[in-house]
Amino acid sequence: GWIVTRLLSDFLSIDSVDVVGIKFYKGVEERHEKPMITHPLISDVSNKKVLVVDDVADSGRTLQVAMELVQLYNPKEVRTASLYVKPRSIIIPDYYVSETDAWIVFPWEYAETLRNIMRYREVPSCKDKLLLIADEVGLKSYELIDELINLILITTK
Repeated sequence: GWIVTRLLSDFLSIDSVDVVGIKFYKGVEERHEKPMITHPLISDVSNKKVLVVDDVADSGRTLQVAMELVQLYNPKEVRTASLYVKPRSIIIPDYYVSETDAWIVFPWEYAETLRNIMRYREVPSCKDKLLLIADEVGLKSYELIDELINLILITTK
């Protein structure tokens, strides 16, 4: 949710931004058993209004862990926001753009998604096959995807 957070902070003229690293997905449609905190909250949020932001409220467990972590520091108020919310999410963000059940790959995740496809699916180092799989998970064959595949194939040889 960092990129969405950064854009929102700019749009809303908010100077105080902190990052809580929480990792739930380890690959394309592949999750850890539970969300893992990879970067703790460092800012003092006691008695402050806090907006917890993520790009997608999928299962909602990542937002839940983030909210629980923030609550430990006694904020005045905690609200949540995400671009998308899935129907199965246990947390419905206070603010969101749209509800969807589709697998979403954001532009800032293209390279990571392609690497995960290669890592978790036994894919030959074949560009055409990678383009087909990329299309299946929502990465359309734009020039950027083509270039990323070229770079990934070069660096994994």
